[in-house]
Amino acid sequence: MINLNRSIWNLIDDIQTQSSLTLAHVEKTLVQTLAHDTRHSNEYFKFYKGQSIQFAGEVKVSTIDLRLPQQGAQSPGMLLMYLEGKCITMPQLKQQYENLKITEIPRGKSLEEATTYTANNSWGEIDFGFQMKKPDCLAYVILKPVK
Repeated sequence: MINLNRSIWNLIDDIQTQSSLTLAHVEKTLVQTLAHDTRHSNEYFKFYKGQSIQFAGEVKVSTIDLRLPQQGAQSPGMLLMYLEGKCITMPQLKQQYENLKITEIPRGKSLEEATTYTANNSWGEIDFGFQMKKPDCLAYVILKPVK
């Protein structure tokens, strides 16, 4: 596990310092080398997995899933991080991101489904998911650049 003496909010800001997701930038920001996941990679995306990260404030990223487009793919890719540890509540999220829109709601088929709130900025979109199994705590963050 990687220990970082900063907040998850700092990490999100740092990822957005470059206009697109690149393996080198994400690895530098996450302070680790990501492993190419050939089992899940396909004609559209190369998948990369990382080690868990412990942040200041007892928040932990348990799963890191970076998806970078294969040559010729239309998508700019995305970075998905599942959270554990100390609960980040909606009021705490709104302290960081005031203009959130609900972009997805659970359909009642699984406790893994989430209410997703999206923040848009010039860099792209950031999705924040609150899963049904623990609806008061932030479960994941997805960063999706425009390009």
